[in-house]
Amino acid sequence: MYSKQSTYKNYDLYRMEKKDFDLVKGFLDESRLKLDRIEFFYPYKDNELAEVLDKGYFLGLFDKEKLIATFGIDFDEEYAKQIADVINGCNNIGIDKAYESSGLMVDADYRGQGIANFLMDEICAEAARRNINICGVVQICNTASMTTFFSHGFELRGVWSMGGKYDFGYLLKTPQSTNFQNLQKNSNLILQCPSKYDIIVDVEREVDNFDLSGQRKLLAENYYGIQCDKKRIFYIRDKERKL
Repeated sequence: MYSKQSTYKNYDLYRMEKKDFDLVKGFLDESRLKLDRIEFFYPYKDNELAEVLDKGYFLGLFDKEKLIATFGIDFDEEYAKQIADVINGCNNIGIDKAYESSGLMVDADYRGQGIANFLMDEICAEAARRNINICGVVQICNTASMTTFFSHGFELRGVWSMGGKYDFGYLLKTPQSTNFQNLQKNSNLILQCPSKYDIIVDVEREVDNFDLSGQRKLLAENYYGIQCDKKRIFYIRDKERKL
């Protein structure tokens, strides 16, 4: 591990490195098996995990000697271009790269303490220091993870399906995004609006979590997602772009 980065409550945050591979892999594999739906955490291949530990920015939170949470940024340049291609194919905002923010996992015994939000703050701060786009690739029906990303200013800008049980939302955060200061206002507006969004033309819309074709349609029409609940994703119009 690198030197200690910071602390959270009584826990210590470290930047992990390649020599920590076995520790991190063991933690992620064991924690994934404890999830109610294991498909909500798409596992790293061994070479992918080794690469992000070696060349990315990967954080581990420890309770004394015990690893209890992880999160990181993958700096793979080719993958960053692929993510940008997916987003531009859905919601063409002309980005060149978006680096994946991945590996968010909290030990089951430590949930409910704000750890995921703490790690998200750390990752967003690192992205801001580097002035880069970051993107969370999240199962579209994983409300808890989607909400965590939305609450930190990420926008749903793309969707992609592997078929079967893997449907992903691409949640983007860019240094140039202007809606972050109004995030809470926008979120409250969406959640307080009536459910018949089809009569509120060009203002707000909602789409069922599993309706990827409906989401693609809105994304192509310059909408982007800013909030969700267990059934729906809520969209507002990108008014800076023209049809």
